[in-house]
Amino acid sequence: MKKSLKKILFTILTVFAVFFVVACGNKEDAKINKEEVLQKNVEATNNIKSGNKLVTAKIEIKGGQTIEYIFDISLIKDPFALKTILEAKGEDAKITTFIKDGVMYASNLEDNSWQKLDVSEEDMNKFKVILNDSIEIYEVLKDNLDKISIKEDGGNYIISAAKNSDFLNEYLKSSLSDTIGQNTDLKPNNATLEYIIDKETYFTKSLVLTFDAEVQGQKLKAKTETTFSNINSVEEITVPEEALNSNRMNWRHVDSITSS
Repeated sequence: MKKSLKKILFTILTVFAVFFVVACGNKEDAKINKEEVLQKNVEATNNIKSGNKLVTAKIEIKGGQTIEYIFDISLIKDPFALKTILEAKGEDAKITTFIKDGVMYASNLEDNSWQKLDVSEEDMNKFKVILNDSIEIYEVLKDNLDKISIKEDGGNYIISAAKNSDFLNEYLKSSLSDTIGQNTDLKPNNATLEYIIDKETYFTKSLVLTFDAEVQGQKLKAKTETTFSNINSVEEITVPEEALNSNRMNWRHVDSITSS
């Protein structure tokens, strides 16, 4: 596989690990107010102070390999602290990152050493939205309420979009083009969505997004599954001693690593 295609596929996985997820439609309960449920979900999200987020992102390339990543995230908004573990399934590749007290600590794949660099307040604010999936989803769904269904299942609301909904396909195309470049030949289709909200707290419990696409002539199937836990219960994120004592680097060095 071309290196450029690998980068594009990794970006696709990363975008939806941070922001989105999917599945299939079910018969809805007409008595439930969709917009009210979504708005309360956004309100609950705005009150999140900490939590964990686990994402599995998978791309199956037709006639080729399967790429799968696992993102394990813990976050405290104030004072800001973050831990992320990115792992490539089936490979000996795991990157652990901490951000705390205005400093980022990142593990090195090659020798398991640590490096650190300062992080600005502006950049930290960008990381704070990692748990804000429901706000992103509300913006997508609010003008398409007639194209989604909602039902109650036990203690949850389940919101879903029928397979191949035009608005989901267009959203995917727009979002991915903004991220990986307008000139990328990307054709998403058959997108589906399942979004589970706790009936009592209105916190998001899980998200699933699936879609087919064609990138650089390669046909693929993508799926991301996200679950949330320990909402407002993460009390401490501890940076290991070896990371605290690591060498400091600058952003130019980081850019050279990420672009390689």
